[in-house]
Amino acid sequence: MNNLTRIDKKIDFKLDYMARLFRKISHKRFETYVIQRIWHRLDDDRVQFVSQQYVKRVQDDDYALADLYLPQVNIVVEINEPYHYNEDQHKRDAIRNAEVSKIAGVQVFVVDCRKPMAELHRDIDQIVDVIRQKVIQLGDKFIPWVGLDERTPAYYQRKGYLLVEDNEYVETIDDICEIFHTKAKHRGFLRAGSVVLYDNTELWFPNAENKQWHNEMIEDGHYLLEYPNNPDKQHDWMLENTVKKNRRMITFFRQKDDLGFNYYKFVGTFEIDKSRSTATDRCYWKRVAEKVNLNEELEKHMGTTKRQAENRLNP
Repeated sequence: MNNLTRIDKKIDFKLDYMARLFRKISHKRFETYVIQRIWHRLDDDRVQFVSQQYVKRVQDDDYALADLYLPQVNIVVEINEPYHYNEDQHKRDAIRNAEVSKIAGVQVFVVDCRKPMAELHRDIDQIVDVIRQKVIQLGDKFIPWVGLDERTPAYYQRKGYLLVEDNEYVETIDDICEIFHTKAKHRGFLRAGSVVLYDNTELWFPNAENKQWHNEMIEDGHYLLEYPNNPDKQHDWMLENTVKKNRRMITFFRQKDDLGFNYYKFVGTFEIDKSRSTATDRCYWKRVAEKVNLNEELEKHMGTTKRQAENRLNP
Protein backbone atom coordinates (compact mmCIF):
# COMPACT_ATOMS: atom_id res chain seq x y z
CA MET A 1 0.00 0.00 0.00
CA ASN A 2 2.32 2.83 -1.12
CA ASN A 3 5.67 3.59 0.54
CA LEU A 4 4.67 3.19 4.16
CA THR A 5 7.16 2.25 6.87
CA ARG A 6 6.75 -0.91 8.87
CA ILE A 7 5.36 1.15 11.74
CA ASP A 8 2.79 2.75 9.42
CA LYS A 9 1.64 -0.66 8.22
CA LYS A 10 0.57 -1.52 11.77
CA ILE A 11 -1.72 1.51 11.91
CA ASP A 12 -5.41 0.92 11.29
CA PHE A 13 -6.23 1.94 7.71
CA LYS A 14 -9.20 4.14 8.62
CA LEU A 15 -7.15 5.97 11.25
CA ASP A 16 -4.38 6.55 8.70
CA TYR A 17 -6.95 7.64 6.07
CA MET A 18 -8.67 10.21 8.31
CA ALA A 19 -5.34 11.54 9.65
CA ARG A 20 -4.19 12.09 6.05
CA LEU A 21 -7.50 13.71 5.12
CA PHE A 22 -7.27 16.20 7.98
CA ARG A 23 -3.63 16.92 7.19
CA LYS A 24 -4.54 17.57 3.55
CA ILE A 25 -7.13 20.25 4.44
CA SER A 26 -5.28 21.65 7.46
CA HIS A 27 -4.42 24.90 5.65
CA LYS A 28 -8.17 25.64 5.42
CA ARG A 29 -8.94 26.30 9.05
CA PHE A 30 -12.73 26.70 8.85
CA GLU A 31 -13.13 23.69 6.56
CA THR A 32 -10.96 21.62 8.88
CA TYR A 33 -12.99 22.67 11.93
CA VAL A 34 -16.37 21.84 10.34
CA ILE A 35 -15.35 18.50 8.84
CA GLN A 36 -13.65 17.40 12.05
CA ARG A 37 -16.74 18.29 14.05
CA ILE A 38 -19.02 16.36 11.66
CA TRP A 39 -16.70 13.35 11.88
CA HIS A 40 -16.57 13.36 15.68
CA ARG A 41 -20.27 14.14 16.21
CA LEU A 42 -21.29 11.39 13.80
CA ASP A 43 -18.94 8.90 15.48
CA ASP A 44 -19.61 6.20 12.87
CA ASP A 45 -16.57 4.89 11.02
CA ARG A 46 -18.81 2.96 8.61
CA VAL A 47 -19.40 6.27 6.80
CA GLN A 48 -16.62 7.33 4.46
CA PHE A 49 -15.53 10.96 4.22
CA VAL A 50 -14.04 12.22 0.94
CA SER A 51 -12.62 15.73 0.71
CA GLN A 52 -12.19 17.82 -2.44
CA GLN A 53 -14.25 15.42 -4.55
CA TYR A 54 -14.47 16.27 -8.27
CA VAL A 55 -18.04 16.53 -9.57
CA LYS A 56 -18.78 16.99 -13.29
CA ARG A 57 -20.67 20.15 -14.19
CA VAL A 58 -22.85 21.04 -17.19
CA GLN A 59 -20.06 22.74 -19.12
CA ASP A 60 -17.73 20.41 -21.02
CA ASP A 61 -14.55 19.58 -19.11
CA ASP A 62 -15.67 21.68 -16.15
CA TYR A 63 -15.72 20.31 -12.62
CA ALA A 64 -16.73 21.47 -9.18
CA LEU A 65 -14.78 20.56 -6.06
CA ALA A 66 -16.98 19.42 -3.18
CA ASP A 67 -15.51 20.31 0.23
CA LEU A 68 -16.92 17.11 1.74
CA TYR A 69 -18.57 14.19 -0.03
CA LEU A 70 -20.24 11.21 1.66
CA PRO A 71 -20.65 8.70 -1.20
CA GLN A 72 -22.75 6.09 0.63
CA VAL A 73 -25.52 8.56 1.51
CA ASN A 74 -25.14 10.96 -1.46
CA ILE A 75 -24.47 14.06 0.61
CA VAL A 76 -22.21 17.00 -0.23
CA VAL A 77 -21.26 19.60 2.37
CA GLU A 78 -19.95 22.99 1.27
CA ILE A 79 -18.13 25.06 3.89
CA ASN A 80 -18.40 28.74 3.01
CA GLU A 81 -16.03 31.33 4.43
CA PRO A 82 -17.04 35.03 4.38
CA TYR A 83 -15.65 35.69 0.87
CA HIS A 84 -18.28 33.32 -0.56
CA TYR A 85 -20.93 35.91 0.25
CA ASN A 86 -19.92 38.75 -1.99
CA GLU A 87 -22.60 39.14 -4.66
CA ASP A 88 -20.77 37.56 -7.62
CA GLN A 89 -19.32 34.61 -5.67
CA HIS A 90 -22.65 33.92 -3.97
CA LYS A 91 -24.40 33.65 -7.35
CA ARG A 92 -21.70 31.36 -8.73
CA ASP A 93 -21.92 29.14 -5.64
CA ALA A 94 -25.70 28.87 -5.95
CA ILE A 95 -25.48 27.86 -9.62
CA ARG A 96 -22.73 25.34 -8.89
CA ASN A 97 -24.58 23.76 -5.96
CA ALA A 98 -27.76 23.42 -8.02
CA GLU A 99 -25.82 21.74 -10.84
CA VAL A 100 -24.02 19.39 -8.46
CA SER A 101 -27.30 18.40 -6.84
CA LYS A 102 -28.98 17.75 -10.20
CA ILE A 103 -26.14 16.01 -12.02
CA ALA A 104 -24.67 13.94 -9.21
CA GLY A 105 -28.02 13.24 -7.55
CA VAL A 106 -26.75 14.40 -4.17
CA GLN A 107 -28.18 16.48 -1.36
CA VAL A 108 -26.11 19.63 -0.87
CA PHE A 109 -25.74 21.30 2.54
CA VAL A 110 -24.09 24.71 2.90
CA VAL A 111 -22.38 25.65 6.17
CA ASP A 112 -22.11 29.43 6.66
CA CYS A 113 -18.98 30.14 8.72
CA ARG A 114 -20.04 33.74 9.36
CA LYS A 115 -22.52 32.54 11.97
CA PRO A 116 -21.84 32.56 15.71
CA MET A 117 -20.39 29.29 16.97
CA ALA A 118 -23.62 28.16 18.67
CA GLU A 119 -25.57 28.53 15.41
CA LEU A 120 -22.77 26.91 13.43
CA HIS A 121 -22.87 23.91 15.77
CA ARG A 122 -26.65 23.61 15.38
CA ASP A 123 -26.27 23.54 11.58
CA ILE A 124 -23.60 20.85 11.86
CA ASP A 125 -25.80 18.80 14.21
CA GLN A 126 -28.64 18.97 11.68
CA ILE A 127 -26.33 17.62 8.97
CA VAL A 128 -25.20 14.81 11.29
CA ASP A 129 -28.85 13.93 12.02
CA VAL A 130 -29.61 13.71 8.28
CA ILE A 131 -26.61 11.43 7.74
CA ARG A 132 -27.76 9.12 10.53
CA GLN A 133 -31.31 9.03 9.20
CA LYS A 134 -30.10 8.17 5.69
CA VAL A 135 -28.03 5.30 7.05
CA ILE A 136 -31.10 3.98 8.90
CA GLN A 137 -33.35 4.41 5.86
CA LEU A 138 -30.96 2.50 3.63
CA GLY A 139 -31.04 -0.46 6.00
CA ASP A 140 -29.52 -3.53 4.34
CA LYS A 141 -28.73 -1.43 1.26
CA PHE A 142 -26.24 0.64 3.23
CA ILE A 143 -22.74 -0.59 2.37
CA PRO A 144 -20.32 0.16 5.23
CA TRP A 145 -16.99 1.75 4.41
CA VAL A 146 -14.37 -0.99 4.35
CA GLY A 147 -10.70 -0.06 4.67
CA LEU A 148 -7.95 -1.36 2.42
CA ASP A 149 -6.72 -3.70 5.13
CA GLU A 150 -10.16 -5.38 5.18
CA ARG A 151 -10.54 -5.67 1.40
CA THR A 152 -9.00 -9.12 1.20
CA PRO A 153 -9.67 -11.66 -1.58
CA ALA A 154 -11.93 -13.52 0.88
CA TYR A 155 -13.97 -10.34 1.43
CA TYR A 156 -14.72 -10.02 -2.28
CA GLN A 157 -15.33 -13.73 -2.72
CA ARG A 158 -17.94 -13.58 0.04
CA LYS A 159 -19.50 -10.51 -1.55
CA GLY A 160 -19.71 -12.34 -4.87
CA TYR A 161 -19.41 -9.37 -7.23
CA LEU A 162 -17.46 -6.23 -8.10
CA LEU A 163 -19.29 -2.97 -8.81
CA VAL A 164 -17.72 0.29 -9.97
CA GLU A 165 -19.99 2.51 -7.87
CA ASP A 166 -19.02 0.58 -4.71
CA ASN A 167 -15.49 1.99 -5.03
CA GLU A 168 -13.79 -1.42 -5.02
CA TYR A 169 -10.03 -1.55 -4.60
CA VAL A 170 -7.30 -3.99 -3.55
CA GLU A 171 -3.64 -3.72 -2.64
CA THR A 172 -1.75 -6.05 -5.00
CA ILE A 173 -1.92 -7.94 -8.28
CA ASP A 174 -1.66 -11.17 -6.30
CA ASP A 175 -4.82 -10.20 -4.39
CA ILE A 176 -6.70 -9.52 -7.65
CA CYS A 177 -5.69 -12.88 -9.07
CA GLU A 178 -6.65 -14.68 -5.86
CA ILE A 179 -10.14 -13.15 -6.05
CA PHE A 180 -10.53 -14.88 -9.42
CA HIS A 181 -8.81 -18.11 -8.29
CA THR A 182 -5.86 -17.69 -10.63
CA LYS A 183 -2.22 -16.63 -10.34
CA ALA A 184 -0.23 -13.65 -11.55
CA LYS A 185 2.51 -14.01 -14.13
CA HIS A 186 6.12 -14.50 -13.10
CA ARG A 187 8.05 -11.60 -11.64
CA GLY A 188 9.24 -8.92 -14.03
CA PHE A 189 7.66 -6.39 -16.37
CA LEU A 190 5.15 -8.93 -17.79
CA ARG A 191 3.69 -9.34 -14.31
CA ALA A 192 2.10 -5.90 -14.46
CA GLY A 193 0.38 -6.55 -17.79
CA SER A 194 -2.58 -8.92 -17.79
CA VAL A 195 -3.56 -12.49 -16.97
CA VAL A 196 -5.81 -14.62 -19.20
CA LEU A 197 -8.84 -16.01 -17.37
CA TYR A 198 -10.53 -17.83 -20.26
CA ASP A 199 -11.02 -17.46 -24.01
CA ASN A 200 -10.71 -13.72 -24.76
CA THR A 201 -11.24 -12.53 -21.15
CA GLU A 202 -8.29 -11.19 -19.14
CA LEU A 203 -7.53 -9.51 -15.84
CA TRP A 204 -5.76 -6.23 -16.62
CA PHE A 205 -3.67 -4.02 -14.31
CA PRO A 206 -2.82 -0.73 -16.12
CA ASN A 207 -0.70 1.69 -14.10
CA ALA A 208 -0.97 5.48 -14.35
CA GLU A 209 2.72 5.78 -13.43
CA ASN A 210 4.08 3.26 -15.94
CA LYS A 211 7.19 4.71 -17.62
CA GLN A 212 6.85 2.63 -20.81
CA TRP A 213 3.10 2.99 -21.36
CA HIS A 214 0.66 5.85 -21.11
CA ASN A 215 -2.44 4.70 -19.19
CA GLU A 216 -5.16 7.23 -18.44
CA MET A 217 -8.81 7.10 -17.40
CA ILE A 218 -10.77 9.61 -19.50
CA GLU A 219 -14.34 10.73 -20.16
CA ASP A 220 -15.54 10.11 -16.60
CA GLY A 221 -14.17 6.57 -16.60
CA HIS A 222 -16.06 5.44 -19.69
CA TYR A 223 -12.79 5.11 -21.61
CA LEU A 224 -9.23 4.08 -20.80
CA LEU A 225 -6.59 5.52 -23.13
CA GLU A 226 -3.45 3.42 -23.66
CA TYR A 227 -0.41 3.74 -25.92
CA PRO A 228 3.35 3.07 -25.77
CA ASN A 229 5.51 6.06 -24.88
CA ASN A 230 7.93 5.03 -27.64
CA PRO A 231 6.28 6.33 -30.85
CA ASP A 232 8.31 3.94 -33.01
CA LYS A 233 6.39 0.99 -31.55
CA GLN A 234 2.98 2.62 -31.67
CA HIS A 235 1.60 1.72 -35.13
CA ASP A 236 2.57 -1.96 -35.24
CA TRP A 237 1.46 -2.45 -31.66
CA MET A 238 -1.88 -0.80 -32.42
CA LEU A 239 -2.54 -3.11 -35.36
CA GLU A 240 -1.80 -6.13 -33.19
CA ASN A 241 -4.11 -5.03 -30.38
CA THR A 242 -6.99 -3.33 -32.16
CA VAL A 243 -7.43 -5.21 -35.42
CA LYS A 244 -6.32 -8.78 -34.75
CA LYS A 245 -7.62 -9.28 -31.23
CA ASN A 246 -11.02 -9.04 -29.57
CA ARG A 247 -10.11 -8.84 -25.91
CA ARG A 248 -12.43 -8.41 -22.92
CA MET A 249 -10.53 -6.81 -20.04
CA ILE A 250 -11.68 -6.93 -16.40
CA THR A 251 -9.70 -3.90 -15.31
CA PHE A 252 -8.06 -2.73 -12.08
CA PHE A 253 -6.42 0.68 -12.54
CA ARG A 254 -3.44 1.52 -10.35
CA GLN A 255 -2.87 5.11 -9.32
CA LYS A 256 -2.06 7.26 -6.30
CA ASP A 257 -5.08 8.95 -4.77
CA ASP A 258 -5.23 12.44 -3.28
CA LEU A 259 -4.21 11.17 0.15
CA GLY A 260 -1.11 9.36 -1.12
CA PHE A 261 -2.42 5.78 -1.11
CA ASN A 262 -1.48 3.48 -4.00
CA TYR A 263 -3.90 0.68 -4.85
CA TYR A 264 -5.64 -1.10 -7.71
CA LYS A 265 -9.18 0.18 -8.21
CA PHE A 266 -11.82 -1.83 -10.09
CA VAL A 267 -12.96 0.41 -12.95
CA GLY A 268 -15.10 -2.04 -14.98
CA THR A 269 -14.86 -4.36 -17.96
CA PHE A 270 -13.45 -2.86 -21.17
CA GLU A 271 -13.36 -3.77 -24.85
CA ILE A 272 -11.42 -2.04 -27.59
CA ASP A 273 -13.13 0.68 -29.62
CA LYS A 274 -11.64 -0.43 -32.94
CA SER A 275 -12.72 2.47 -35.14
CA ARG A 276 -11.61 5.17 -32.72
CA SER A 277 -8.36 3.39 -31.96
CA THR A 278 -7.45 2.71 -35.59
CA ALA A 279 -8.12 6.34 -36.51
CA THR A 280 -5.75 7.66 -33.84
CA ASP A 281 -3.09 4.93 -33.53
CA ARG A 282 -3.92 4.79 -29.83
CA CYS A 283 -5.92 2.26 -27.85
CA TYR A 284 -9.28 3.55 -26.72
CA TRP A 285 -10.76 0.94 -24.40
CA LYS A 286 -14.50 1.43 -23.87
CA ARG A 287 -16.19 0.37 -20.66
CA VAL A 288 -18.89 -2.16 -21.50
CA ALA A 289 -19.84 -3.31 -17.99
CA GLU A 290 -19.69 -1.80 -14.49
CA LYS A 291 -20.37 -5.07 -12.65
CA VAL A 292 -18.57 -8.43 -12.60
CA ASN A 293 -20.26 -11.53 -11.15
CA LEU A 294 -17.41 -13.48 -9.57
CA ASN A 295 -19.24 -16.82 -9.55
CA GLU A 296 -19.95 -16.59 -13.28
CA GLU A 297 -16.35 -15.66 -14.06
CA LEU A 298 -15.05 -18.47 -11.84
CA GLU A 299 -17.31 -21.02 -13.55
CA LYS A 300 -16.04 -19.99 -16.99
CA HIS A 301 -12.43 -19.93 -15.79
CA MET A 302 -12.65 -23.38 -14.20
CA GLY A 303 -14.34 -24.77 -17.30
CA THR A 304 -11.49 -23.51 -19.48
CA THR A 305 -8.89 -24.90 -17.05
CA LYS A 306 -10.60 -28.30 -17.11
CA ARG A 307 -10.70 -28.38 -20.93
CA GLN A 308 -7.03 -27.45 -21.12
CA ALA A 309 -6.12 -30.26 -18.73
CA GLU A 310 -8.17 -32.75 -20.75
CA ASN A 311 -6.48 -31.61 -23.96
CA ARG A 312 -3.05 -32.19 -22.42
CA LEU A 313 -4.06 -35.70 -21.41
CA ASN A 314 -5.67 -36.46 -24.77
CA PRO A 315 -3.71 -34.56 -27.44
